[in-house]
Amino acid sequence: MAGATNVFVTSGTTGRSRIAVAFMPYSNDARDIQDWAYQAAQINVVVLANYENPLAWLGQKRCEFDFIFVDIEHAGGVHAAIDLCLGIRTEHPKSKIILLSDNSDRDDFGTERLAICDATLKKPVTYERLTDAIATG
Repeated sequence: MAGATNVFVTSGTTGRSRIAVAFMPYSNDARDIQDWAYQAAQINVVVLANYENPLAWLGQKRCEFDFIFVDIEHAGGVHAAIDLCLGIRTEHPKSKIILLSDNSDRDDFGTERLAICDATLKKPVTYERLTDAIATG
């Protein structure tokens, strides 16, 4: 991680804590995302491995998440993940959404998927690819 750019800090950042939620199984990927986000910019990532209705869960929180990670397979497949992301975009438009997938052919940072997410990462995730995804958008 030596020489890594701190892509998490944006100009005009207020003094509030930056937070993220990850709808994914608690795994090595989840622990890595938690560690890297905190190391890079003291972003606290909450991992929600067991949830029935993530949109309802998000609606009950009195905060805006800076980043929301959605594991496609954990969400119930591509269609369920797309529905979840569209709901998140509607209810939390300022949150950056990063999809994670075992079955993706490659990472995707293209603009054609912006209605759904800010980036898609093929698992396993690496520090460099995670910071690239967060910097996108």
